[in-house]
Amino acid sequence: MRWRRKQTDLTTKLLPHLPALYNFALSLAGPSDAEDLVQATMLKAVEWWKQLEGRCDVRTWLFVVLRNAWIDLSRQRARGTQLLPEVADAGDGERMFDPEKVTVEREWASQVQRALCTLPEAYRTPLYLRDVEGFAYKEIAEILRCPLGTVMSRLARARSLLRAQLLEQLEERGWQGSRKQRSNGHHDL
Repeated sequence: MRWRRKQTDLTTKLLPHLPALYNFALSLAGPSDAEDLVQATMLKAVEWWKQLEGRCDVRTWLFVVLRNAWIDLSRQRARGTQLLPEVADAGDGERMFDPEKVTVEREWASQVQRALCTLPEAYRTPLYLRDVEGFAYKEIAEILRCPLGTVMSRLARARSLLRAQLLEQLEERGWQGSRKQRSNGHHDL
C-alpha cells in the first residue's frame, strides 16, 4: 500500500513535466538524444525522490538534472568515448482550414528554429528556458548555475542575435522594411 502511494505521488509530480523536458532536450541535443536525456532525468528523479520531496521546486530541479545530463553527454563525446492545421474565421462564425496560412507559419517556425539553433549554447539555453518554457530569471540562474545578471545579459544578447538573424532572412526574401528599420534602430520582430 505504501509503495502504491509513493508511485502515485511520483506519477502526479513528475509526469506533467515530461513534454517540457523533452522539448528542452530537443533544443539542447536534437532528436537523436532527447529521449535518452529525459529518461536519464526521470531515473535520477526516481532515485532521489525521497530526498527531494517537499524540499525544492521539482520542475526547476528536473531541468537542472537534464541540462547536467546533456553536459555530461557532450563531454563524453568530446573525449571520444506539431503543428496543428490553422483554422481561419470565415466571417460568419464558422471556422475553416487555411492551407496558405499553415504553410507560411510552418516555414516561419522552421526559420526561427534554424536561427535559434545557430545561437551559441550560452545564449540559446537561457532564451529557450525563458521564452519557451516560461521560467523566471531567478529559476534560470539556478538551472544554469550562474548569477542573475548573467542570465539577463545573455537573454538580451540572445534576443539581439536572433532578431538580427531573422531580419537577415527577411531581407534575403526581399522584405524591404528590414533595412530601413535597422538603420532607424527599430525592430518589430
